[in-house]
Amino acid sequence: MVDIHHICKRYLRGDTMRNRLIYTALLLAALISSASAASWSGGVITDSDSWYIYRESSNLSLNFEQSVQGQVSPVDYRGRSLSPFHSYYGDLELNDLRVKERTAALEGSLSTEELLTIHSSINNSVNATWYKPAGSDLWTIDFYEKWPVKLNYSKSMAYSGRGINNRDFVGNNRDFVGANFLYNREFSKERTLNASLERLNATILATDESLQDVLVRATRSTEYRLKAHTTGISNFKYRQVGPDEEIVNAGDERYVGVYDIEKNILMKSRFDLYKAEEDWLPCCYGGWSDMNYRDQKGFGKSTKGVFDCSCCKPLLQA
Repeated sequence: MVDIHHICKRYLRGDTMRNRLIYTALLLAALISSASAASWSGGVITDSDSWYIYRESSNLSLNFEQSVQGQVSPVDYRGRSLSPFHSYYGDLELNDLRVKERTAALEGSLSTEELLTIHSSINNSVNATWYKPAGSDLWTIDFYEKWPVKLNYSKSMAYSGRGINNRDFVGNNRDFVGANFLYNREFSKERTLNASLERLNATILATDESLQDVLVRATRSTEYRLKAHTTGISNFKYRQVGPDEEIVNAGDERYVGVYDIEKNILMKSRFDLYKAEEDWLPCCYGGWSDMNYRDQKGFGKSTKGVFDCSCCKPLLQA
């Protein structure tokens, strides 16, 4: 493994945020293989409070396909009979896009098919800017990350036997969908998951004394399709977070008995950065006296008033 560490820390003094630390860190770990990983962190510290963020992702591509058909049944081993049992454990996390699944089954027939494709990229740099207008005590700190992730995951399952429990969960930067199927003797499901993360913008407003506002906005999409037959207890939860991290959509459902359930949940959030256009040369720009004669001559005589601010002075009344 080759480790490359680049940490940038800056103390802003004088006409800046005195004794406050605004920092960004980029930690790169380059693996001598087909994948590489990276992380970055940022923070803002004031007299009374602080804010931090940590992100991690990779240059990664994965294709996974699996098919299982069989009977969960007792096995004779060294003169004893081992109790039949099946378990499944799956975890995946890239840049706060998370997929988790757990399955436990007793004796019975079981068949599953699944196909997973995922691609993530860290080829773009992470940028941070901060500024404070003249005469104001309010700082604006911006972080911009474009480390996209795209995931497609389909899975089908059928079971008949003494009992099966199945749980799955997908989280995408504060949004999530979760489903639990418990104590089922007859159970089947078909699930399709399409999730993506495009970029993340974070804006922090702060003074020397305290944080004034924090906005963390990820442009993302989560689509969850489900068709299930259940004979036990089924529980569904979902949540979508808005631009100010407030909950804009949420649900919690519970079914006990025999049900055929179909669901299609689509959550999208898009946040674009807009920068107000500035005049090419604002009046009262300053700097005329510091220019050499040749440069002054190149602009012409009429330009002097823009640079020395005389164009902004009120006219004297007669």
